[in-house]
Amino acid sequence: MCLGVSYLIMSSKELVLFENSEFYEDVGVHFTTAIHFQSKENLIDSARNIAKDLGFVLIIKCSDKLTDRATPRVIFCCDRGGLPTDPEKSKGYVKKNIRKSSSKRCGCKFALKGHKNESDEWKLVVIHGVHNHQFVHLEAHPYAGRLDVDGQKIVEEMYNAGCKPCKILAMLKKRYPGNCTTLRTIYNAKAKLLRAQLEGGTPIQYLFKCINEAGYVSFTQVNESTLQLESIFFAHPTAVRLTNMFSSVYMVDCTYKTNRYRLPLLSIVGVTSTNQSFFCSFAFMSAENEACYKWALECFKLIFDKNVHPNLFVTDRELALMNAIQYVFPEAKNLLCQVHIHRNILANCRNFFTHDKECDVFLGIWQLVVNSSTENEFQKQFNQLLSTYSSKNPAVVEYVKNTWVEPYKEIFVSAWVDKFLHLGNTSTNRVEGGHSQLKNFFEVSIGNLTTVWQTFDNMINLQHTEIMRQFGQSKIQVFAGFKGVLYANLVGSVSNAALDIIKKTEESVKSGVVQAGQCTHKIRYTLGLPCAHELVFYMKDCNSIPLWLVHTQWKLLTLHEKPDLEIKEEQHESVENENDVEEILNKYSSISDLQRRVIKRKLREIVAPDASQTKDPKLPNKLRGRPRGSLKKFIDDYKSTRREPSHFEHVLKEEHAVFKIKKVKLLRKIIRTKGGLVENVRNQLPLMAQPHLLDVQGDEHCGYRVISIALHMGENWMQVRHDLAGELHENKLLYIEIFGESRRLELLHSLDCWVVPAPLDRWMTLPDMGLIVASRYNIQLVHFSRDQSFTFLPLHLAPPAVQITIHMGFINDNHFVLLKMKEECPPPSVFPVWRRYHQQVAEE
Repeated sequence: MCLGVSYLIMSSKELVLFENSEFYEDVGVHFTTAIHFQSKENLIDSARNIAKDLGFVLIIKCSDKLTDRATPRVIFCCDRGGLPTDPEKSKGYVKKNIRKSSSKRCGCKFALKGHKNESDEWKLVVIHGVHNHQFVHLEAHPYAGRLDVDGQKIVEEMYNAGCKPCKILAMLKKRYPGNCTTLRTIYNAKAKLLRAQLEGGTPIQYLFKCINEAGYVSFTQVNESTLQLESIFFAHPTAVRLTNMFSSVYMVDCTYKTNRYRLPLLSIVGVTSTNQSFFCSFAFMSAENEACYKWALECFKLIFDKNVHPNLFVTDRELALMNAIQYVFPEAKNLLCQVHIHRNILANCRNFFTHDKECDVFLGIWQLVVNSSTENEFQKQFNQLLSTYSSKNPAVVEYVKNTWVEPYKEIFVSAWVDKFLHLGNTSTNRVEGGHSQLKNFFEVSIGNLTTVWQTFDNMINLQHTEIMRQFGQSKIQVFAGFKGVLYANLVGSVSNAALDIIKKTEESVKSGVVQAGQCTHKIRYTLGLPCAHELVFYMKDCNSIPLWLVHTQWKLLTLHEKPDLEIKEEQHESVENENDVEEILNKYSSISDLQRRVIKRKLREIVAPDASQTKDPKLPNKLRGRPRGSLKKFIDDYKSTRREPSHFEHVLKEEHAVFKIKKVKLLRKIIRTKGGLVENVRNQLPLMAQPHLLDVQGDEHCGYRVISIALHMGENWMQVRHDLAGELHENKLLYIEIFGESRRLELLHSLDCWVVPAPLDRWMTLPDMGLIVASRYNIQLVHFSRDQSFTFLPLHLAPPAVQITIHMGFINDNHFVLLKMKEECPPPSVFPVWRRYHQQVAEE
């Protein structure tokens, strides 16, 4: 290896030599071979493979065609051969808004020659076999990562299927080991595919073409002065059929950050007979005002058959949307999302309470108001809320009363809502879940409408495939629980989702949880299925449930089926009506030139979408100045499809930050027992409780861990929390009588914790929780502490044949341990509350 000159840079008329590199050994010996190649392609492949093994890229500098010379040739060189651009010549020619250019050329003289001899065979000859540069990883050479025909086909297929570039690259690496393709190559191939798809047209022209070819129903709004697209509505042909089949309930909501134009996306979601959500239609709107909502809903109305009408819509309290629904569908009922109402009350009322516990208790009482099953119960619960908070928090009462109860109680309180067939949908969770699923298919939020539509199309096709699978399963699969006489008429004719609901009702009747005489008919009204008083009649006589007792919604299991409605012949409108065509032509001759241009443009979009004059929507205005904070974070947020946090999320975030501060201060004052018990524990328990101590992990769930270990469940503290919450729900009236509704809700709040460590307000509290533990597991719970010791017995259960007793102790004022007592150890006195409130069956 010898020192020498490597970089050659052209300067006016002479070469400037740099003495800052090295010549390397001659690699030409690897290309010296006596092999003769039968074709030019074999020669090229062999030379490039040898170069790749050595660690550099070989490219064709020039080549003669067979018709040009008697002895054709091909000249190879290193991809770093040639001279960089002269810096002096590029001065004054720098263009704006272009990416930075660079060059990897360093004047490498390596060269090979392939020529054809007299026997029509190809021979490889070395012209210059020395490189003047180091070899680097082949991934740094774009040429080495070029896609061949097979690779391009894979990229095209996976891109059309909606795969992200990183997944496409992973597939190429797995299929072709040693492949040098990079992510940048995939992005370039993707851009090339998009350009090829456009065929010289605009993205909007290609969008119209794709929509028409796929059979979508679409409508557009265009600014007549600028010809820019303002709004577009589209619905998949299969979704149109599903929408007409399942017209009982629709959820409507908007989402954002789906396209580069920042147009809000209005989605309408329906429910199939198998309880599966599906997208009915989409609409990109220029704004969220009443006019745009009316236009979108008018388009939605056009996809319905004449004999089909939507029955019910569920929305949030978007007044413009609610007014538009009332205008376009005056006969449909509009319910408010209970989840959004809860979040709004949380966000607007949290600051009126000094402690979080007080707010949680208020929200619990409010939930009782919302869940009231009758109007009398609603009035009772609401009066209780007024009497409790009118004096303490008048602002909260005024907000709840004036904003929600008085104007909207009949469209969100269960006492009124449960009189309608809403199929269990009292919130917009389905459409929000659909938005989340949709955004999982997006890469970024800066795509044009064409790429966004392609994403929609891929996701909707998968959604429809799943719906077809569920339809087929309901027809051919019979689960073990439905093989009795009771379900003989329903199996195969009703969806499995409906059978599951009927089965749960049957089990409730058998267990006595629901009495036929006390049936509220909620399942009949809201789900269209037989409820308790109807099932009892068929269960007693061992008869099958007749099919007519099930609503049509649950019986549609084939895409071609339609509801059983009487359709008169005169209601059908003939498509080929010559009178209509003549009327349109006469109308066209009498309208203004502007109206004629509008009609021509709309017809052109349908007949010849490639020739449409519609332009892309207007891009949002760019803000002046540099954004605050990190520029990279700003760009990432702009590209992200994640929505901006709602008001209630900001409130919860502030509360979480305050809790963190409180927790740090608390940990400074309290010493938790993490690795074992402190030495003075024995002084904290009565003498009879000191023989055997078993410590558990001190993560603020220690009390529930003790119960779990004693019941041989391991340290499954989550299951214990879940069981105790169930006990409070199942025996609600009993615990309200003992603790009062406020304290019962506080206990429920303390049990609702699944994080480690648990906040201070979620720790186990005794003696209140002692009665609940004993009653849930039908055990004797003996609790020892320095201040007080009690025995807790079940409140409403008869003692089992073999009585289980759990001993636990409370030490350091912050930690529970499991105790193993001697048999002769006398238990402490029974908790006094038990003597007053226990039921007769528990006296033994």
